[in-house]
Amino acid sequence: MKSLYEIDQEILGCVDAETGEILDSEKLDALQMERERKLEGVALWVKDLNAEAEAVKAEADKLTARKKSLDNKIAGLKQWLLQALGGEKLKTARCNVYQTHSQKLAVEDEGKLISFLQTLNDPEQFLRYKDPELRKDEIKKALKDGIYIPGVALESTEGVVIK
Repeated sequence: MKSLYEIDQEILGCVDAETGEILDSEKLDALQMERERKLEGVALWVKDLNAEAEAVKAEADKLTARKKSLDNKIAGLKQWLLQALGGEKLKTARCNVYQTHSQKLAVEDEGKLISFLQTLNDPEQFLRYKDPELRKDEIKKALKDGIYIPGVALESTEGVVIK
């Protein structure tokens, strides 16, 4: 089986480079058909891969939903066990159940808390600052509206649509 490059080279060989005259029209037709079949094969392969990628994503979404459902069921059953045991322990050959105690921070108003913490001598002890992120869609819109932003340009790209 010939590569696309080899087919293209043979197509060039069917045409006189100086005059543009077709030297072997039957061979040229056959090569063009072979080239089209090869390109179609790659396009169909891309379609198959897209379908497989979508199927994998759909399955991943199903598994994520299933995991969430199982996690909710686990949390409910644990809560039921805690209430049923009433602080007692359960120890059998197959399981060991006991209650633990922990503390969780309850924040009434996060904005007020952040404002307060920023007034302290060492706010970084309690606060973590994130790096700013570019909103590329807004920058692109501004460039299209004629606004100059240094160091930024719109680049044209090529894509392929296969249906």
